[in-house]
Amino acid sequence: MKDDEGVALVEYAAFLPVVLFLILFLFEALMSSMTVERVENAVRTGAREAGQKYDANACHAAAMNAMPGWLNDKRVTAQDKDGDVVCSVHATVPLLWPGIPFELTVDRTVTMPMG
Repeated sequence: MKDDEGVALVEYAAFLPVVLFLILFLFEALMSSMTVERVENAVRTGAREAGQKYDANACHAAAMNAMPGWLNDKRVTAQDKDGDVVCSVHATVPLLWPGIPFELTVDRTVTMPMG
């Protein structure tokens, strides 16, 4: 059976890129879902703190403290609108290779009554 020499190595070499791509895709999916969860938590925390303190500016500090450090591009805005606080958080999903022109962003807004 000399014809079978190296078949396993060729199959391995052909299948390896597919497996690596799948692993990287799943990692990005995990990062996306974690970013969505963390941004939603941060915007709710910021709006809740601002509503309890009757100060829309308290949203920024509370939301920034609730977000993890691995979220590099994050922005928080807050405003007082008709007695309610409107807190918005914008974050970019981190990519494994930063040079790839593929940008996923997460934007969430919560309106909470003051008091």
